[in-house]
Amino acid sequence: MSKPKISALFSTFNRAELLREALTALQYQTLSKEDFEVVIIDDGSSDSTQEVALSFQSVLPLRYVHQPNLGLAAGKNHGVKLSNAPIVVFMDDDDVAAPNLLEQHLKTHNRYPNVNTAVLGYTDIRPDLSKLPLMHFVTQIGYYLFSYPKISHGEELDYTYFWGGRSSCKKQLLHERGMFDPVFKFGCEDIVLGYRLKESGPFRVIYNAKAKRTMIRAISLRDFLKRVYRQGQSNYLFWRKHPTEEVCVWADVKEIGPRWKLIEDKIELIKASARGLDEIANVRLGEDAELDQLLLGLLHRSYWHAIDAMKLFGSYQKMIELDAQFSEKTQSMDKLVFLPAVSD
Repeated sequence: MSKPKISALFSTFNRAELLREALTALQYQTLSKEDFEVVIIDDGSSDSTQEVALSFQSVLPLRYVHQPNLGLAAGKNHGVKLSNAPIVVFMDDDDVAAPNLLEQHLKTHNRYPNVNTAVLGYTDIRPDLSKLPLMHFVTQIGYYLFSYPKISHGEELDYTYFWGGRSSCKKQLLHERGMFDPVFKFGCEDIVLGYRLKESGPFRVIYNAKAKRTMIRAISLRDFLKRVYRQGQSNYLFWRKHPTEEVCVWADVKEIGPRWKLIEDKIELIKASARGLDEIANVRLGEDAELDQLLLGLLHRSYWHAIDAMKLFGSYQKMIELDAQFSEKTQSMDKLVFLPAVSD
């Protein structure tokens, strides 16, 4: 068998039916099946992920491996190690690829063969999902998921655009400079790697808007608030591991304690307000009623407050956790008894 030119890597956990749609789309790539491979790392799923993945072995050049639940970074590292192609593209299990996705990533890497150049593709949202108030807000207003309106096709970007599930890079780059930090179970693992790559030498990301995929999963407000809480935890951990001013600003972890104290007794009210307005907006949408500007303004402000509050809460909780661990370690060291050296 010829060696593939590009590897599509999935790290997936308990999303069997979404994975099925993602793999179905990969059957129709414009690249020959001899030119790509699909590597699936099942990160400890308890649903039918294995059955779904193996059902595609007859129609895709696919390998499936199960690992204990170690988190997103560890799954991606596992996938990179198992891949056979010189280019790896990171896939999300809730995205479906356009037919030319892999071809477009490969074309951009061929145009920019330098090992230090990665590629960012474009992610759209399925039209019915883009109408949902929260999904529209987090992608088109607040940019909590994507911020594509801020960049242009062909633009050269920095490490903060090395977005997981949307980017590709040369495998050689990871072998030479290091891979994902497995301490990051969810969130920030991609930006942390981008930062480390940038710190160890030249690194850039080229945006190819033609390398398109479409997100097919709606996220509820409840789940999105859980997501940004975990993101806040990862952001603070990023800063603790790389305590520079640059990381502090990106992770938004300045003055966490005082900022949290200002909203600590209001967090439940903030969430309840967002949930209430979100419910009203979705009911109106279900009735085909337009959302007036007053409601939209209140809704967007409530989303902003709730999302930022939960991200801050996550960072604060991680700060407390790490400080407690440090204190416990220090106390243990203080209790050590050092005996005098015994002379001969």
